[in-house]
Amino acid sequence: MRRNARSAIRLLVAVFLPVFLSPVVAHANDVADHLDAPYRGKIFVQRTFYSGPRLQYDSAGTVASGGSVGDWTTDAFVQLNDIHLSDHKLEIRATRLMVICAGRNGFQLAATTSPKKHKDSKKAAIAEIEVPATSEESARALLSKIFLGAQDSIVDYVPEFWKACVEEGLSGKNANCRFSAEMLTVPGMTIPGAHSSSPIDPQLPVNSPGSAATTTVSGGLFRVGHGVKPPKVIYQPEPSFSDAARNARYEGTLTMGLIVDKDGLPKKIHVMHPLGAGLDAKAVQAVETWRFAPATKDGRPVPVVIAVEVYFHLY
Repeated sequence: MRRNARSAIRLLVAVFLPVFLSPVVAHANDVADHLDAPYRGKIFVQRTFYSGPRLQYDSAGTVASGGSVGDWTTDAFVQLNDIHLSDHKLEIRATRLMVICAGRNGFQLAATTSPKKHKDSKKAAIAEIEVPATSEESARALLSKIFLGAQDSIVDYVPEFWKACVEEGLSGKNANCRFSAEMLTVPGMTIPGAHSSSPIDPQLPVNSPGSAATTTVSGGLFRVGHGVKPPKVIYQPEPSFSDAARNARYEGTLTMGLIVDKDGLPKKIHVMHPLGAGLDAKAVQAVETWRFAPATKDGRPVPVVIAVEVYFHLY
């Protein structure tokens, strides 16, 4: 009798335990299924450009561990591949995409490659994203805090030196900063309702005399030429490569506009002809440390607007 009782107990456990767990599993699967259509396979922009292979978000939509703020051209765009809900958390596996701007093609998306550790140096970089969630509603609410939506604009999130290029590229006013059709379909790739542009027109040929007789620009600035002698670089540290560009063996030349003030200090640096892959930010960081013998007019130092090219080449 005891053997029969034990057998009966085992049978009850085997029969009823799956029945007890099945609603939980079904609920998680239902939530993941409902999130499939709007999220799986789609490209999104992280509201804060977090880098890192594994990002664990808290309930406020902030990374609690695993990531640091990066550059929009290397860390903003992700393509969501797999979505699972289990143990009160939403787990997402995504492919990182970097933004490049090679030649006259404008901004394009390319897979970010992992550091070369194995024979396959072209392996795409993956981001694992973990979000606390207990229901479809809580998951959607948190995802709206993590990724830009249709009501958002990436212009509001990029650094100041990028704003004019990005905004004018989105509006079609600047061919050097135009975006691919694929990128324009991503939520958040829109122009904000009202946004101030750069104090210097990015299209202004600031490194050569203007067609007008005057050598002045608005705000008491000067152009080089017509008696205005150009500034000369006296201290010029070279920029470093970004990890994303180095891993992809991506190189090229970018152009920035800036003001060199009467003290020979660079001011209001902004991207004119971008390169992407994190290299523009590296160039700005370097140019901010440059020092110039100031431009002069009639022997006196004057502030001028100029353009500089920065070369990135792998040897």
